[in-house]
Amino acid sequence: MSRKVFFMETSRTINSKFLVRFFSDDCSSEEIRQMEQWRNQTAENNQFFEDFRKVWESDYQTMLSGDLLEHDWDKISSRINFPGRNRSIGFLNAFSRMAAALLLMLAVSGGVYVYWNVPGFGRWNAFQTGEHVDSLRLPDNSIVYLNNFSSLKYLKNFEDGKRTVSLNGEGFFEVTHDAGNPFLVKSPEGVDVKVLGTAFHLQTGAGIDNIELNVTDGVVAIKYRRFKENVTAGNSVVVNNREFRVLPTPDDNFLSWKTGELKFSQCPLDEIAKTLKNHFKEINDVKINTQSDVLVTTSFQNQDVKEVLEELELHFDKKFSLNEGVLIISE
Repeated sequence: MSRKVFFMETSRTINSKFLVRFFSDDCSSEEIRQMEQWRNQTAENNQFFEDFRKVWESDYQTMLSGDLLEHDWDKISSRINFPGRNRSIGFLNAFSRMAAALLLMLAVSGGVYVYWNVPGFGRWNAFQTGEHVDSLRLPDNSIVYLNNFSSLKYLKNFEDGKRTVSLNGEGFFEVTHDAGNPFLVKSPEGVDVKVLGTAFHLQTGAGIDNIELNVTDGVVAIKYRRFKENVTAGNSVVVNNREFRVLPTPDDNFLSWKTGELKFSQCPLDEIAKTLKNHFKEINDVKINTQSDVLVTTSFQNQDVKEVLEELELHFDKKFSLNEGVLIISE
């Protein structure tokens, strides 16, 4: 008799062994047809399947050591009546993915979660920001500042001495030095950033071509597939057409979201416009309908968008108008 696991006390059921085999690409064509049939029965089934897939494809299980996975397997497999580990599909790794998905489903409330707190597993903490910048102190006393609409996930208390976090969005890290225990940041794009103790800015979650790393102190090792590089303070990693390049930090304003300060030194109009778009949430797009050879040196500290645009109009002798999120620069 097949075992079934019930999720969130609804009529939505699915054979647990079947799920693991399906997401491990170990199903026959007939079983794949049955899964598709189940998905199409209700919109709720399909939504559950897509939510499960998203978590399954995430990288949480790589943040757990083998000992922790083994320990959690023993606890959770008995709780949900899971079959024994007798398959040839890398079952422990497959189960770790399924356990992560199950626990996330159980912890979700209204589509937003703060942390997973399921008795017997509860390994994870998650911290996310809304419209405002916020910060947190990690178990090793490292400090992370998160830009708005960003999230950080990490092992509670950095269990087993593993200082590993996952960043989706934009953050600035002040990492406590520990020569024997590197600090690792993972991104949704598969980029790994490893340090011992340093300070750096990292932007992730918007696709590989929008990855950005800026090192302000110490040395940071970045790895993506075959690309590996140690980046020193004052340098950045930018991506163009999936090609990684290390160069001196080209923009002084990559931390303006944290400091509230904008600084321009002999900057042309298009560069300033790009920085304004990145800094102000009120600006979604920029249209420059004019040309200018003027280079501007100025700075702003916690000034609102209206004040900044009024001053720039004087510097460039142009009209800066903001209309429904679009900054239009014209004669």
